[in-house]
Amino acid sequence: MYTLDPTWLPFSNLMLKHIYNVLLICNDYDRFLLEEDGRVEEELYLEYTQLGLNNPPKITHTSSGEEALKLIGERKFELVITMLDLGPESVEQLASSIKALDQDMPVIALSPSSSHRRNKLIKGSDCQAIDYFFYWQGDPTIFLAMIKLVEDRMNLDHDTKEADVQVIILVEDSIRFYSSYLPMMYTCLIQQNRSAILEALNNWGKTLRMRGRPKIVLARTYEEAMQLYTTYRHNILGVITDMSYLRGGEQDKYAGLALTQQILQQDPEIPVLVQSSDANARDMAQDNGAHFIWKNSSSLLFELNRFMTSHYGFGPFIFRNPENMEEIARAETMRDLQRILPSIPEESFDFHCRRNEFSRWLRAQSLYTLAARIKGLQIPQQGSAKEVQRELIEIIRTYRSERTKGVIAQFSRNNYDETLFFSRIGGGSLGGKGRGLAFIDMVLRAAKLQDKYPEVYLSIPRTVVVTTDQFTQFIDENNLKDITTADLPDETLLKIFLSKPLQSDLVLNLAEIIQVIHQPICVRSSSLLEDSHYQPFAGVYETCMLPNRGDDQRRLEELCDAVRAVWASTYFRSAKEYLKATEHMLEDEKMAIIIQQVIGSEHGSYWYPNISGVARSLNYYPLGGERPEDGVGMLSFGFGKSVVDNGSALRFSPTHPKRPAQFLGGDQTSSQHMFYALNLEHGYHPLEEGGLENLELLDLDEALKHPESLKFIASTFDLQSGTLSESVRAEGQKVITFNGVLKYDAFPLASIVKDVLTLGTQAMGKPVEIEFAVNLNRKAPKKQEFSLLQIRPIAAGNEESDVAISVEEKEAAAIYSTVVMGNGKIEDIQDIIYLKVDSFDASHMKDMAKELDKLNAQMVLAEKDYALLVAGRLGSCDPWLGIPVTWSQISRSKVIIETGLKGFQVEPSQGTHFFQNMTSLGCMYLTINPDRRSGRLDLEKLKQLEIYDETEHFVHARTSGNLTIKVNGFKGEGVVLLP
Repeated sequence: MYTLDPTWLPFSNLMLKHIYNVLLICNDYDRFLLEEDGRVEEELYLEYTQLGLNNPPKITHTSSGEEALKLIGERKFELVITMLDLGPESVEQLASSIKALDQDMPVIALSPSSSHRRNKLIKGSDCQAIDYFFYWQGDPTIFLAMIKLVEDRMNLDHDTKEADVQVIILVEDSIRFYSSYLPMMYTCLIQQNRSAILEALNNWGKTLRMRGRPKIVLARTYEEAMQLYTTYRHNILGVITDMSYLRGGEQDKYAGLALTQQILQQDPEIPVLVQSSDANARDMAQDNGAHFIWKNSSSLLFELNRFMTSHYGFGPFIFRNPENMEEIARAETMRDLQRILPSIPEESFDFHCRRNEFSRWLRAQSLYTLAARIKGLQIPQQGSAKEVQRELIEIIRTYRSERTKGVIAQFSRNNYDETLFFSRIGGGSLGGKGRGLAFIDMVLRAAKLQDKYPEVYLSIPRTVVVTTDQFTQFIDENNLKDITTADLPDETLLKIFLSKPLQSDLVLNLAEIIQVIHQPICVRSSSLLEDSHYQPFAGVYETCMLPNRGDDQRRLEELCDAVRAVWASTYFRSAKEYLKATEHMLEDEKMAIIIQQVIGSEHGSYWYPNISGVARSLNYYPLGGERPEDGVGMLSFGFGKSVVDNGSALRFSPTHPKRPAQFLGGDQTSSQHMFYALNLEHGYHPLEEGGLENLELLDLDEALKHPESLKFIASTFDLQSGTLSESVRAEGQKVITFNGVLKYDAFPLASIVKDVLTLGTQAMGKPVEIEFAVNLNRKAPKKQEFSLLQIRPIAAGNEESDVAISVEEKEAAAIYSTVVMGNGKIEDIQDIIYLKVDSFDASHMKDMAKELDKLNAQMVLAEKDYALLVAGRLGSCDPWLGIPVTWSQISRSKVIIETGLKGFQVEPSQGTHFFQNMTSLGCMYLTINPDRRSGRLDLEKLKQLEIYDETEHFVHARTSGNLTIKVNGFKGEGVVLLP
């Protein structure tokens, strides 16, 4: 044990074992997420320098198991982290091979989500070679937590004996929950420790004090937990335990209660927290002297953090009147404690001192030696507390407090100017869109794509990302935690957010941004989970367009409102529904903000780009002569809302751009006749109808007032001769064809799109989707502009199984399709909701949406999935093309069949946010068009099913047995078989 000395540096002999070299096995995109967006090496460097170490962890990356084994044989590593998804390689076999080389090497397997297909394979096998499993959902702090968990176990024996370091035991066997708990717990510990180190006299003192933070150890069975408690009994700061886990080799739903009873019987002062998904366990836990939180609480992590803060001596020391327990005073720091102690009534000091609360609080500050000495300051049984009070004041008099800023933002008001194109405000994550943009910008620069197109300005828009920590600070400072978990209408939630002030420093940064950006501004969401590698949240959150006109005060107020509006959309109904469907907790989601220049030009009182588009490197519905890998693109004139919200667009092939293009309207011979634009004179009013997005739908006649906007975009149809002219100034009806850029190469659009898709696919290791905008009207000497707005991976289906569909099954099927998306077999659905085809009327699409919402709500309550048969393009914003439902209105549909009808033929669209989200959830798509001899629909078989419910336009049938749905994405066919 150290003796008290004037320098307060008793920790130089702690944390002697460290992880210096980490081997990371994953593809290049996962590496980017961990190292670049999460800034893992930078965060580790900052912490390690504070710990007085010269060698922060170095991360070595490899993408194959063979190379990993070679590296382990040649070099020294202390930890191996591998993604579960390594393509054809087996993670279990790789882990066993690593252990064969070094039996003490810790191996951690990372999975992108709890629903990932590899998890089920892993859970069904014996994986003793893998020490820990974690779910990683975009939050970089999980990486820090994994390293700290391993390091804590490495140093546990030495440090508890050397300096009385405290221990928190977490007993939890659910990977999902401890993957959420541990980052929060380590963040809480590090924040607590950083608050405590402000008491050190100098930076060297702060450095060493960081070594003494409490350690966390993870137990997954009753026996492991009891062994840890018995071994480190005198160092236990607290115990957090699940209720149900293995005891004696069998699952015991009351194992946590037995552990609680054992611990509190011997050490009643130890704070024990029981957490369970069974709300009825609360009384049992509290009757045995433990605290309780419900696992299904929407504020689970918040409650866990609050428990640690209030029961482990974290936070301020609160002096209370022992008679009524009212607060007398509080000390945030040791300096406060020193100043307050002389004025504290003797009876209050006596109360806290006899309960060893000063000692417990100091232990939480990592001041173990001091805590041990103070613990020995015993007040005589019949004596006065005054002498002890004076002695305590004298002991702490040597402490000083010096606050320092822990986060250094890359954005600086002193040097931000027009030369900066990607900046970040804050020290948190960039979010999904932000990291995607940063990643593809890096890839484009590395590939020198700009050199291939010297006449085009090819880049991302000028971007500033307000990182996720700013969002968390806004929620905390305005006490919005309870509001966000409440069931409030979106409009009410928006009003509450708009009424709250932003952080003053953030406002100053935003004010600097508008001094540099004078054209319209787009404020977009970039949440942690949005556009993630495995479960994209495409279009779930809001995007706000600002004219950015008027005086500086007005422009700043509108920008602040837009930031608050996007933050509020994190908790809108559709977002919460999507989180629930993807098995994420609401607290897993954090929102970054992307502030971008809007690509386009001013045309009269409106602003819009010449071309907006979406392109995919994989085409699920290739036409004759095309292959899926040729890709597909959708183009629109004006803003891309008409593409991503399922409206009218023009379909083209990036590989074969000169082939006749196809319009995705209700009548495939008609072109786009409406377009979206930003009104420069309207301002930004988020509470008005349509005010959040702030775009107007205009007739093409508005663009005809400004012919330059249609150059190379529109053709002219001569009604007399029946010919099409590419001159936009010719007499006749204007038709949006994009012939100038697709057929005549006035702008190399198709070539750029194909190159970007190829680069994105190679970099991310899977097919990708991009959104882009083109400005052909930049004033000389500026070049024409292609701007990449975002990139996201296309959600993959179950590629591991080849689903066989026999000839007999095709003939017996109620529905047979030769145009499908997805791959797999579903045999646990008994419900099918199908359109009343015989009485179909396209003018009633909005009524159909309301009926589907009602039917889906019943299935949500019953927790049942169903198959859905509709006409047209589901989710379209144009009710003449399909039923305008949002994702949350059909959230329990696992199979969607879209059919064409006589007189109603709509091309399926695959560039929409709706489409992206449904496929990312594993929903299977079947497209049929019996009138065009594409697939088959046997309505008579459906009509023979028992009717469970019925609306004006739909029948909800429920079968006695299970439906069998088979989709073979490799052969492009699918069937729906009735029992």
